Order: sequence, then structure tokens, then C-alpha cells
Amino acid sequence: MTVMKPISAQNPKISVVIPTLPSNSHDEVVACLKEQTFDSYEVLVVNDVDLDICEARNSGIKAASGDIVALTDDDCRPDPEWLRNVWDEFDASSNLVCLEGAVHGGRTYNGTRRYVGCNISFNREAALAVGGFNSDYAGWRDDTEFGWRMERDAGGSCRYSQRVKIHHPDLPRAGMNEELEMQLKREYPNRYENILVPDSIIGSINDWLWRHGFWDMIDSIRYNTQK
Repeated sequence: MTVMKPISAQNPKISVVIPTLPSNSHDEVVACLKEQTFDSYEVLVVNDVDLDICEARNSGIKAASGDIVALTDDDCRPDPEWLRNVWDEFDASSNLVCLEGAVHGGRTYNGTRRYVGCNISFNREAALAVGGFNSDYAGWRDDTEFGWRMERDAGGSCRYSQRVKIHHPDLPRAGMNEELEMQLKREYPNRYENILVPDSIIGSINDWLWRHGFWDMIDSIRYNTQK
């Protein structure tokens, strides 16, 4: 296993973990992290083709020195205030164990308890206590399942902050996995129903179009046009 540390600090308050592959570049996200206005942090890049994304994240969490772990991906660009705002949220609430943030660009997210893995922060010990990320969901809803488990088992509060921002320049690389979607529904029936199932006719139509790839096609056209 390869864990690189392109940014180090003595006794860091936050550890940033970036799962990646040898074929992917992480240079730009590290360059963005070097521009952070917060100074007590380290960056760990887990670069191993033999690990799935959950294993890579868990390896980074275990190797982290900070009490708070902030996750992002190799194709993301953190806002310069990203870690400052992450720290402020945790510093203001001793009961906070998991924090969602906003995502803009090729992927957008505005906080609906789906826990997008490119912008999620959490108490390291609490994450380890619930078992970290579950490889049974690797590649689809692994971040959502982790967030729901933190809600259920970590013994603290989980919330969203619009101030904690990440730019995701490209369209998501993952495609829908119907088998894992149904697995999540069976394991978390109440959360699945309340969070993921649309509660309106328009929402149901949009959900059907998304599940059948229509919105992915539209986003691809829109995104390529914007480029």
C-alpha cells in the first residue's frame, strides 16, 4: 500500500485524505490544498491500484494524525477556505461527528443527507469506531452508507454546512449500480424511503429519468457545452 504525504504539519488538527490511482493525477488538488487559509493540516494521498475506494479511504483514516479527517477526491478543487470552515464547524460543536459540505461544478450537491464522499469530514475516532467505509458498497453509495451509519451509530450529530465548499470540475466517474441500490434499500429501509425516495410526482419523474440515464446524458451535453 502506498500512502504519500505531500503536505505535513506537526500535530495537525485536520488530516485530508485523497484516494486515487497511479493512473490519475493528484497534482492539482494538492496544489489547491497548498493555498488553504488554515495552517494546521496534513494531506495523505492513498495511491494503490489494488485497493477499492473504501479500502483506500480507510487506509488514509488509519494513517491520519488529525482528530478530524476531511475527504476529497483527486478530481476536485477545494475552496481556499475549505479547511478553515471545516475546523470552525467542529470547533463550535463538540458533539459534531460528521459534516457534509457543498459541491459545485460537474457535480452539484446541497446537503440532503446523501453524504457525498468528495466533501465529507468527520471525527476520526468515531469513524473508526463504526468500522469506516464498507467495501460491500464500493463504487456506489459507499459514502451515503457511511454517513447513515455515522448518524445511527456514532453517538453524535451529523449536519450540512453551505460554507464548506468543493468544486468538482468534471462529471462523476461512477455510474449507477442497481444491485447496490437495492442492497442499500434493504439495509436502511426507513432512511432510504425518507431521504432517497421522491415525495412528489415531479420528483418521481425526475428520479425515473435519472435512474435510466436521461439526466446523465443531459448533463454531459450541458457540461461539454460549458467547457
